Parts: sequence; C-alpha cells; structure tokens
Amino acid sequence: MSYLRELELGESFQPFTAFREYFGFVPKLWRAQTLLPRVIEAEAALAGAILFEQRTLSQILKERILLALAAAHRNTYCIAARYQMLRLLGMPESQLEGIITGERQADLSPRETALLNFAVQLGTRSTSISRDDVTRLLAIGVNDESVMEAILVAGWGNFRGSLSQGVGAEPDFAPPRFSPASADPAKEAEVPSLTEERWGPYLQPPDPPSDPALLTFFRENFGFLPNLFRAQASRPDVLTAEAAAFSAVLFTEDALTRMQKERILLAVSATNQNTYCVTLHCEILCLLGVRSEDSYALVADHRQASLAEADHALLDFVVKLAQAPSTFSQQDVNSLRLCGFRDEQLLEAVVVTAFTHFLNTVQMGLGPAPDFAPQRSFRRVAENIPHLSPTESRLPTEAQLVDPDGELVRRAQGGDLHAFEALIERHSKRVYRTLLGILGNPDEARDAMQDTFLKAFQHLAGFQSRSKFSTWMVSIASNTALQQLRERRPVESLDNDGSESDEGFRPRQVRAWTENPEQLYAQAERRALVERAVMKLPAKYRVVVLLRDFEQLSAEDAALALGLGIPALKSRLLRGRLMLREALAPHFAKDPKGWVRD
Repeated sequence: MSYLRELELGESFQPFTAFREYFGFVPKLWRAQTLLPRVIEAEAALAGAILFEQRTLSQILKERILLALAAAHRNTYCIAARYQMLRLLGMPESQLEGIITGERQADLSPRETALLNFAVQLGTRSTSISRDDVTRLLAIGVNDESVMEAILVAGWGNFRGSLSQGVGAEPDFAPPRFSPASADPAKEAEVPSLTEERWGPYLQPPDPPSDPALLTFFRENFGFLPNLFRAQASRPDVLTAEAAAFSAVLFTEDALTRMQKERILLAVSATNQNTYCVTLHCEILCLLGVRSEDSYALVADHRQASLAEADHALLDFVVKLAQAPSTFSQQDVNSLRLCGFRDEQLLEAVVVTAFTHFLNTVQMGLGPAPDFAPQRSFRRVAENIPHLSPTESRLPTEAQLVDPDGELVRRAQGGDLHAFEALIERHSKRVYRTLLGILGNPDEARDAMQDTFLKAFQHLAGFQSRSKFSTWMVSIASNTALQQLRERRPVESLDNDGSESDEGFRPRQVRAWTENPEQLYAQAERRALVERAVMKLPAKYRVVVLLRDFEQLSAEDAALALGLGIPALKSRLLRGRLMLREALAPHFAKDPKGWVRD
C-alpha cells in the first residue's frame, strides 16, 4: 500500500491501457495517484513522448540509464521496476548487477557509454553539468537529437524517482538480491561544489515551435516563450506533453492553489540550486502579486518568509522530499495531514515536486539562459566577464563584511526598542532620499518611509547579516517605493533589464565642466539645481545615481539593494550620469569665448 488513499478508476482508464501496452501491467506507482486522474493522464503523455516512443536511443539504453539512475539514488521501487524490464528485454543478470553496483560500461559502445555516463551525471549531480560535457559528446559523434533524448530520459528518471518516494509506492517486483554501490554518507550530504555560471543553450538552437497551439499556450500562460521550452523546439511531442503537464499540475485550483504550487516550484528549484527556474518562478510570482523581496526571502530560507504556518509546513514537506528522499516516510505525510491537508493536496504537492525535478534536470542539461536577469545566482559568476573586474564580480565574504550597525541590530533583535529607534535615526535620511529618488514626490516618500520602517521592524528577526543593515534598509525602501510605483497609472517600470539602448536617449551636450562656484551659484543654489535635475531623470536611472553618487553606496551594495546584477547597475549608472550631465551642461559648460554660461 502507498502512503495515500486510492480510488478505483477501472481498467478501461486510457492511461492504464497505455501502461499495459508498454509494461504489460499497470505499475503501482500510478495506482497510488488515483485521487487525481488528471495527473495520471499528464504523466502518461510525458512517458509516451520520452520513454515509449522509439527515436535515436534504443529502449534498452533508456532502461539502462533509468536503472543506473535509480541505483545512484538508491530508490528501491525504481531499481526493482527497471531491473525487471531489462530482464524481459533479455539482459543477463550479470550485466544488470554491474549496472546496479556501478560496473555499467562493460558491453556498451564508447558512444553509448558516454551517453549513459552523461545522463547519470546529469540526473545525480546536475549542477556539475557544463557546456564542456555536451561538447565532448558531440566531439565523439553523438548527435544533438541523441543528447536531447538522454537529457529527457534523465529528467524522466528524476521525475519518477521523486514521485515513487513521495507517494510511498510499494515495489511491483521483489528487488534484486544485490544492492547499489554503497556511498559515503558524508559525501551524500554535501552540497555540490559550485562552478562558473555559463549559459547556453548547449545544443544548436532550433527554430521556435511551429505549432500555433503550443505558441498560444505558452504566451497565454507565461506571456512569452521561455528559453527552457524554446531549447526543446526540436521535440514538439515533448513540448505538447509538458504543456499538458502544466495544465494538469500547475494551472488547476481543485487541490492546492496556484500560489502554493508556484512556491513549491520555487523552493524545490532553490534546493536544487537551479538559477534559471528560480528566476523564472520569482517573475511569475511577481505577476501574481508577490513582491520580489518576498520571493527571494523564500529562496534564501522559506522559514523566514511571511507565510502561514500551514504553508511553511507544506514547504518543509517538499524540501525534505527534494533534499533527502531516502529519509522520506509515512511520518512526513501524517505530519502534513495534522496541518489540515487532504490526501489530494498531499498528492499534488508530491507531483509538483517531481515535476520541478524534471524541469530542473532538463534545464541543467540544455543550459538555456534565464529569461530575466537573475537576482540570485547559485553558481559563481565567471571572473573574465568583459568590463567587470574580479573585485566587482564578487560580493564580499562574511570575513570582509564589517557592519557598523551590527551591535545595534543584535540588541534590537533581542527586543531593545531604543536600539531600533537608534537605527531609524541613523538611516532615516538615506531611506528618505532613496524613496524620494524613486517616487519623485515628497509626500509619497514620507508615507513610504513609515511603511519601510514598519516592514523593517516586522522582519528584523529574519535579518541574518548576509549584507550590511544599511543595504537591507535601502532594499526594503526601494521595494516599498517600487510597489507604490507599480500601483500608479500609468506605470513607470524599474524592472526592465532589457537593452538600455532601445529608449532612444543619445547625449548631445556632453562637454567638459569648469567648476567655479564664485562665478556660478552659491553652494546651496548649485546643490538645488543638481537635485532638481536628478529628480527629472527616469526613475530607474534616478535611484541608481542617488545610491551610488549621493549616498556613496558601493556597486555591490547598490546592486544588492535594488536586486540588480552589477553589470545592469553599471549600465544604468552610466546612462543616468550621461542624462544628468546633458541636463546640467547649459549651466556648467563654457561657451566658445571661455565664459561659463548660466
């Protein structure tokens, strides 16, 4: 029996017919999901496109990949199922034992061995995959279609593995007498070492899918065609199955809410250190009305996010399933039942977790670049990026970070209201100038200032000193102002990280300045002139100029506060300075006769 209640769907249920044709019976994994027939239908479509259809990889090679993956994950259900399937395909027990215990290359060709090793590495340590791994496959004559299919099979293996652990499916056959190669428990618990973040796509980019229905589906539900699905355009059958899975798993509201499922996708992607999917789903949550700072708080530690206790318990449940599936048990399911979740909701949480594993695996194998500028990258940024020095490309380490507010923060977190008042007094001017810089209205800035300090007080316990307190305050202020700006009509967006060159600005009066306060203005008058010019800048440039040139924040702190990458911040700063320089040129530049003009 599985962990969840089951229903009788009848043997004429169409997906069961498809499973019997391929497996010869209906596996218990799918009988354990009968509470949600729509989910079984979507999984059958995905299995049909990836596993059942014969393309460049043979059925036996796909099954070998799945068995090797199951052994690497020590998943008893999947080991027993793949072992039995390969026996039916005529593979001798000695070779099966070799796959399970790690000696899997004996009777394979070099190309098959390379593909199998690649798929297993992707399925077990996806963050270690890079363009070089794909290039090595192509160099030995493996074509793009075979690499694509190996990636999809690895994704399917991770999907099925998470699903079987989450629903507690009982093996359909007795497990083999030999066990997977033992692993060092300490190494199993290690987080994979981080490598440089180099985006793809790794395979030849195909044309976008030509099926109008697919294009309509993605545009209606995402607003665009994400790079993850664009990279799979050579497999329209898989895209169709993935679209059906999104419709059945994510875009329904009869069990969990859409918001709960998006949070699961985000939390599991963060657990899997998948920058692409974290960035995509933070953007989707933003469209659903969740502030960017709240989404990234969930990414950093969902327990510090402002959620109901039941939602925290739900995320604890899925993160454990994603992080330590071998320790997942009936007790975890029962704990969530005590929080008021029905079995249908539990099942959907497991399915969303498994589907996220599938998407994360496929994305890491194909390597498409994020559709939006990531606010957090789980892997190091390459140090040889043009125009970016090594110092600017890295955030300070904890050892380098000395926060002058540290003592006051610790006292305030301990309940000392006087310490919090001291922090407010210390940073009120900077917060106000940041709010004024974004909103451009003193009255609105004063109102937003109250909201900013209230939010800081409410979330102070969750401040973990990963940045300076002043940077954290500016981040709250900028997000508070940004939210007010979004509510205005018309909206002036601060979030556009696209090409800065499409706005039509070209400096026309950039000339050398000659500072001569005695001939020009008194210092106060000149400051007022500059401030007026700054306030006329577009908001997304105005706030960057204020933080860097007026508040003297470092590039790293300003980028962190605004949720921007350092290259994007530098681009906006340059354009803002040029706009400001042009606006002030008539007042500060010499005329042809050498006089400073007013």
